[in-house]
Amino acid sequence: MAASTNVYVLPDQTPYEGGKIYDRFGNLEYFADVAGLADEVSSGGTDSVFEVKAHSRKPYLNSKVEISIPKHDRNVVTGVRQSKGALPGKRFTLQSALEKRDFTTTATMSAVYTWLKTTAKVDLTFYSNNGTPYDPITATGEAVG
Repeated sequence: MAASTNVYVLPDQTPYEGGKIYDRFGNLEYFADVAGLADEVSSGGTDSVFEVKAHSRKPYLNSKVEISIPKHDRNVVTGVRQSKGALPGKRFTLQSALEKRDFTTTATMSAVYTWLKTTAKVDLTFYSNNGTPYDPITATGEAVG
């Protein structure tokens, strides 16, 4: 996954299926109250120790002699690599009077819209992945129109 500041887990919004919301630059909390969502991104990696078995190998390419390598431990930090690929899911856009930001989600667009109606902090317009605007949402959580 590409670098992402936050990955929020959006629960199911009955009857719509929830998923994850990928907030690449940490902007979602400007538009909505994210306190009720679990944040899946953990900081840093995990230190692990792997045991390397005793083995033999050639000291250099095309060597006719093999050398013995004794058993030893290898310290490794896992969970810190990121792919250069795109974030999973579909893109959606939130636009307020001052800001316009893109996010991606694996949830249905209806689930994200339903969640935003109850948690919006600012008046905003929700645009789906193909640019279709949904009814504007007010900061009080009520859809206009």
